Amino acid sequence: MKKLLYIYLVSLLLLSCTDQGSGKFYKYTIENKSGKNIKISSYRSTYPKRDIPIVMVLNNGQSLTKTFQDNLPPSGYDFAVFFNGDLIVVNYENLKFQKYDFYDGKICDQNPLFNSPFCKSGTTVTFTFTPEDYQNAQDCGGNCN
Repeated sequence: MKKLLYIYLVSLLLLSCTDQGSGKFYKYTIENKSGKNIKISSYRSTYPKRDIPIVMVLNNGQSLTKTFQDNLPPSGYDFAVFFNGDLIVVNYENLKFQKYDFYDGKICDQNPLFNSPFCKSGTTVTFTFTPEDYQNAQDCGGNCN
């Protein structure tokens, strides 16, 4: 009788588990169509703090795509995860630069970087650096480092 009760309880436990599914698949892309080669330096001021930037270079016309398979429980994905930081500095051939702080508290439509794709948190997102981004960048007089 004990054995039968044990088998019943184990069966009930195994059959009552539901399929949790799988996490989402994310595909994030940045494109450089600015007309200039760019160097993107990524910094982190939140924990764990990182003073030495992660640097990536995108020549004009190049793109970079990263994919991420989320697990359960979901953690999500966004451009802060893409760049592995909370602040990026975009250097346009040492002529102009732009700083973008992902967590500066601004509403998306107040910052050009966060308009449309940078604000979206979908599963397939593309952001393009355009000639307008270069024109709106700050002049650094050839010393953007």
